[in-house]
Amino acid sequence: MSATTRRHAPARRLAAALLLGGVAATSLAACSGGDDPVTSNKKLDEDGDGTVSPEEVMAGAKQKLDDTSGVEVSLSTDDEPSDGDYLSSADGVIVADPPAFEGKVAGRVMGVDASDIPVVSVDGTLYVKVPVLGWNDIDPSDFCAPDPAQLLDPDKGVSPILTSTEDLEAGDSELGGEDNKETLTPYTGTVPGDSVRNILPCAKGDSFDATFRVNSDGALTQAEITGEFFSGEDAITYTIDVEKYDVEQEISAPE
Repeated sequence: MSATTRRHAPARRLAAALLLGGVAATSLAACSGGDDPVTSNKKLDEDGDGTVSPEEVMAGAKQKLDDTSGVEVSLSTDDEPSDGDYLSSADGVIVADPPAFEGKVAGRVMGVDASDIPVVSVDGTLYVKVPVLGWNDIDPSDFCAPDPAQLLDPDKGVSPILTSTEDLEAGDSELGGEDNKETLTPYTGTVPGDSVRNILPCAKGDSFDATFRVNSDGALTQAEITGEFFSGEDAITYTIDVEKYDVEQEISAPE
């Protein structure tokens, strides 16, 4: 297996992974226990009309992502493309200033399952640790992928997807999170393909179905995005969990 091929799959799929896909939650028609749902959070009622609209919730969730020092994230998908390489899971830390990422990915590379592949991005350079060959630096744009360290960028990262989502609707509150104690509110909508392509330039679909879960504080805890990510493949759902906010971690280039 060539180093170039091994570099290609982790970088390209990592971008999709970090954008997209879960946290198990127990759906309840009327949420019992936990905090009040985000729809009761008057801090988000920007127009002062006494109602917290879906658009106000998304604006607040975007602001929390834009303001955080860093996040812990994890990715999983139950879907598997019929052919080719893909990313099945990822986890790591993104810090905002200076932008950096450190984590591990797993998936299928050249038809072979691979797991626990270390990835680091600092100073605009993405490093992937290739088995046997060691660390290799690559340019994500060569593989139609963004730098994962830039996924907290307030203009071209993940957060703008929240405010660009159309036809937003709130669902029934749920209990989820650690020990099933958090009150989460799901919001469904349609994400324009151009918004997704800001973070995954090769996404093929014109639009994507999305479900976002937001806790009572107005923070995004999970995003599910479903659509045509790979040409010629059926729709795939990627789920990303934002497991922790305000993370501070020093990330440096591998030696």
